[in-house]
Amino acid sequence: MYQDYYGFNADPFRLSSRGDNLYMHDSFKRAMSYLLYAFHKGEGMVLITGLPGSGKTTLVDEVVSEASDSEMPVSVIDCTNLAEEDLFGLYLETLGVVAADGISNSRAVREALATMRQTSRPVLVLDDAHLLSADNLNKVHMLCNLNQGGVPLLQIVLVGQPGLRQKLLSPECQQLHQRLIATCNIESLTLSETREYILQKLRSVNWVNNPNIAESVYGAVYRSSLGVPRWIDLIFSRTLLNSMAGDRKFISLDDICEVIRDLAKEDLLPDEVRLSTKVA
Repeated sequence: MYQDYYGFNADPFRLSSRGDNLYMHDSFKRAMSYLLYAFHKGEGMVLITGLPGSGKTTLVDEVVSEASDSEMPVSVIDCTNLAEEDLFGLYLETLGVVAADGISNSRAVREALATMRQTSRPVLVLDDAHLLSADNLNKVHMLCNLNQGGVPLLQIVLVGQPGLRQKLLSPECQQLHQRLIATCNIESLTLSETREYILQKLRSVNWVNNPNIAESVYGAVYRSSLGVPRWIDLIFSRTLLNSMAGDRKFISLDDICEVIRDLAKEDLLPDEVRLSTKVA
């Protein structure tokens, strides 16, 4: 809607970010380097954590698109759909393998990986891994232990919310924790990073100071989003929509505050921001 009004060639705050629309802040770049390191090392396990909306899935998509090839097949399992299902069975599905009659899923996985490892280095990414049940976490450990002639059959990456790190530090996950070769948390954006994030998003869609933006706007967005990209996208997208509706080519502090109050009433901001805004 507002793309045409402001002369953009795309929606700058769309949920999926790729290419020149992807903002590579410091901790995002560090997490990406850890993932690429893990992919090329081909052993052990890497843990990537971050708050909801911090860009974890975007990171996985970006790295997988770079790393996936015939020599490094990457399987991604979204653990939100796993629940109490058998991890081995779901992994077989991603590999396009059906366990033969009388063969357990765990044995079928081992045989499939042993065959693949002759010509490639398979990688398994478990997204939203904080949702894994205790049983499936145990199966992750079993997958880490698979090797042939001392060579690991699989590289595993766990991606999840910060609570996953604490779960792996618990006594029952000690052996799994010892398999980690690197961990990284995707931090929320700072004030200056929030400003650059917004500007990069706008510039990527042919923005040329239309609308013009008051400098004070960036601080308001930072405080109300807590520096989390998903909240930044929502706040600024709604601001552009409101400005278009009001036929405004300038976004002021009052404009952004109006949007923040509206989003708080709609319960669409982080809890601590939403509650404090309602009280105010």
